[in-house]
Amino acid sequence: MTNISFTPTFKHVTWVDNRDRVAAGGQNGFNVRFDAIQKDLEQLSTVVSAIDAGLKAAGQHPSTTRLLALAPAFTPLPPAKAWGLDRFGVATRLSTTDSSVTGLIPVSPPDGAKLLKLRAIGQNSGAGNLAVNLFRAKLADATARESIASVTCSGTFDAPADVTPGKDVVDMATYRYFVTASLSNAADGDIVNIISVQLSYTAA
Repeated sequence: MTNISFTPTFKHVTWVDNRDRVAAGGQNGFNVRFDAIQKDLEQLSTVVSAIDAGLKAAGQHPSTTRLLALAPAFTPLPPAKAWGLDRFGVATRLSTTDSSVTGLIPVSPPDGAKLLKLRAIGQNSGAGNLAVNLFRAKLADATARESIASVTCSGTFDAPADVTPGKDVVDMATYRYFVTASLSNAADGDIVNIISVQLSYTAA
């Protein structure tokens, strides 16, 4: 921020009793004096406005894109088959013969943040259907949930998906958030894994 200064122009010249006469005009008249005072006040108003703008700018923090990386440790959702973790910390089928598996990760993004994208990284070598979804559910209704981002995963994937506009501001007082990974119709021997799940968001 540039330097802000104020230099008054009005200089009071003391009147002397019984010598100076009250007058509107002239070098020492009221008009000249009040005109100088008015100009000083106008300049002071400009300076105060500049100070106000500077203080507001100093108190604001630019929004920054941040990343929330989730370990793919999916909680089982009975009666569905569960995801397991291999020795590398990667989510895989517990058995290569499991055609369908499902799991859930609770998510706690910062309250008030704006969610941008859901991203899933991994591999799905077969024709099975693998989907990773970000949900929010109202605290007042445990049975209701709505998907606010969804990624369909096939091949060697690094798949992002935008979070639904209008549902992207985190409201922890109203909603809980979680990610699910669901596989269906996988064939025996298909390589299916999820290496990482990430959420990007902006927060001041």
